[in-house]
Amino acid sequence: MRETTQHQGASPAHRLGRLAALALALGAFVATMGTGPSTHAPAGATVMASARSGGHMLAADPNGGYWTVNGAGAITSYGGAPSFGSPALSHIRLAQPIVGMASTTDGQGYWLVASDGGIFSFGDAQFHGSTGAIRLNQPIVGMAVTPGGGGYWLVASDGGIFSFGDAVFHGSTGAIHLNQPIVGMAATTDGQGYWLVASDGGIFGFGDAQFYGSTGAIHLDKPIVGMAATPDGGGYWLVASDGGIFGFGDAPFYGSLGGSGKTVIGIIVRPSTPGYTLVATDGTDTVLSPTGTTVTTPTPSSQGGSLTQGAYAGGINPSGVAAFGNATGTHPTLASDYLPGSGGWSGMDGAGGSLSWMFGGGWTGSGYTLSLGVPIIPTDSNGTPVATLAVGATGAYNGYFVTLAQTLIAGGESNAYLRLGWEFDGGWNSWSATTPAAEAEFAAYFRQIVTAMRSVAGANFSFVWNPDAGAFDQSGYNVALAYPGSAYVNEIGIDTYDQSWASPLTQANAWNDTALPSLTASEQFASSEGVPLAVPEWGLAIRGDGHGLGDDPQYIDNMTSWMENPANDVAYESYFNFDVSGQIDAINDGNFPNSLAAYAADLG
Repeated sequence: MRETTQHQGASPAHRLGRLAALALALGAFVATMGTGPSTHAPAGATVMASARSGGHMLAADPNGGYWTVNGAGAITSYGGAPSFGSPALSHIRLAQPIVGMASTTDGQGYWLVASDGGIFSFGDAQFHGSTGAIRLNQPIVGMAVTPGGGGYWLVASDGGIFSFGDAVFHGSTGAIHLNQPIVGMAATTDGQGYWLVASDGGIFGFGDAQFYGSTGAIHLDKPIVGMAATPDGGGYWLVASDGGIFGFGDAPFYGSLGGSGKTVIGIIVRPSTPGYTLVATDGTDTVLSPTGTTVTTPTPSSQGGSLTQGAYAGGINPSGVAAFGNATGTHPTLASDYLPGSGGWSGMDGAGGSLSWMFGGGWTGSGYTLSLGVPIIPTDSNGTPVATLAVGATGAYNGYFVTLAQTLIAGGESNAYLRLGWEFDGGWNSWSATTPAAEAEFAAYFRQIVTAMRSVAGANFSFVWNPDAGAFDQSGYNVALAYPGSAYVNEIGIDTYDQSWASPLTQANAWNDTALPSLTASEQFASSEGVPLAVPEWGLAIRGDGHGLGDDPQYIDNMTSWMENPANDVAYESYFNFDVSGQIDAINDGNFPNSLAAYAADLG
């Protein structure tokens, strides 16, 4: 149910930018870029003779400034760009994460697009259609808007193009074998053509979009994450996640951030000002122009509302979650629980009403969205596993998960977060995947389960791939081998507790040497896959072996700040407010008075 040890991290992996969106001006040029084969690639911005942009789900405001959006639909404004609303602010539960964004030509609205092609319009952005009800071969990774804003194109990772409004179809790579996936697109200034760009910098032009060159044959240190055309459409820049710049046609080179150690998430080009601006994950904007280089740190203005709060207060305990809210001065809308794992398949999937005690009156009608741990390898009453990862990978157990989906839907839990085989990186669960072979089987089994459950009418589940946070920087373990692919994952869950083996064991060392490196590495992985994070389990710890940090308000402050930072794209958190054998976690049991006060101040 929770980890008992936490890995001390190696150095974090290099973060890959999510994708770049690009927009060109002088008539309204738009473009979008993504992060490769993931379901979350950002999208482009539309601009009338003012700006084009590309980035970590980035759109340029034609009147100055820009917006970013995360997978949960929370928008952050920079440089005075106005706010017009967001799915997060409206508490809209997304079926699939947001992967792109584009501005209207006058800057008085914007569109958001999800990986299933669902469109969300704000301000003066008009809805022209979507692929939300269409079964896609590959996920949407970006969008581009026509010069007059009367339509838009959506692009999938295989280069499939979907046109709406006055957007005209000029061709696609949907039937072409690509070396690397498409990560975005950019429209020409007259809207009579568009470019598609792949993560290796391969360029595909359609309509009147001319080919000026590519990096398809060049070995890149980091993948391409963004593209922006020159104001006259006679060239374009490509930007890599390390800030490397590649200019083609009449796009001049003004410098790059290659070798700086920064991770770039987008590029902005404004026709009135020669040069381009690179937006990085550290919150800096670097303007590179004929007159030199300028680095600024714009103040963000978040619309808020993106982080869903929750808690675990014991099995089937709605009143316990409410009591947690009262004690902390918070308003949790999510409750965590775990499906039975020791009653065989029938105990787990609800066959014959076996879970009626849980959903027939327990959580049903409580008003909480559930985050459920799903034991994908149940055991019998003696603790003997009744299944294996290898057999699960063949689809042999799919019927059980169809039954589970039907049980949850009938119980009013069709929108639950499902943590399939949580903490698989440890050795304490029967679905342990600690070898490369087992990880591959786990990934294949995960795909089988998701496919089976999504096939059930009424299903709107969010599937959470959920190792421990420490798995992302654990020496000798490659957690990526267990990843099923972003088409099968709605959130990447990370479980983390205030425990450490740092020496000397101080609160500051525990955070800096153990917790933060793991969180950073997990965020880098999630960003590279274009999937939002979740923190389904986190909490304080008093451990019998002395490795818990006890009453640690600094940990509460640090975790809250990290989770609420839009750059980390955390969809929900659930505090583990329950004492287990050998460890005390409940924040309101009298052992953590200072931390309780910090929690109330930070999240209340």
